[in-house]
Amino acid sequence: GDWSKEALPLAPRSCAGLKDSRSAMADVASKQEQLKPTVESLGVAKFELGDCTMHVAAVIESPESYYLLDARSEEEMEVGMIPGAITKADFEACPENFADKPVVAYCTVGYISGAVVRELRNKGFDNVNNMGDGALLGYTLAQTTAGVACPLVKKDGTPTNEVHTFMPDLAPLAGEGMEAKTFQDPGAMLEAANAKIKETTGL
Repeated sequence: GDWSKEALPLAPRSCAGLKDSRSAMADVASKQEQLKPTVESLGVAKFELGDCTMHVAAVIESPESYYLLDARSEEEMEVGMIPGAITKADFEACPENFADKPVVAYCTVGYISGAVVRELRNKGFDNVNNMGDGALLGYTLAQTTAGVACPLVKKDGTPTNEVHTFMPDLAPLAGEGMEAKTFQDPGAMLEAANAKIKETTGL
């Protein structure tokens, strides 16, 4: 049969859809770039993570291919976590349960999780990676741009648009419609985190 003519009208529509999603992705990428200076200023490079950094897009496209490890404090996790994420305590209690897939650690922007990745890799857990592209905020940014109104979950699994952004300056980079919570004294929290990082990694 001459089916090719019937298929033709679909082409312009699908191309238009592709273009829209491409421009949305470009928008996400440019916003994720805005998170970079924060990550770099914190000094994530000292953990020398090289090729053990995963892209947010890969995690969103294929969540079942990874274990996500939330490297943040209890207070931050209470606000909202990526669906299906485990805690560092979960991982350390039974690492063999998470040996069959890459583990991707995240925190607000990738600094504290970078330290956790370095610590765990130093202990021989070579399947542990850090989430790049602005980590949690890069994730919420990508999801809200794709139209997901509540990309995170509470501890009981209830979807939420609340996210802990550590400091108020980062709140505008969490994505449209996200409700930001922050620490009362982010400076003191960062100082405490750095002291702990020195203790666990020597860096």
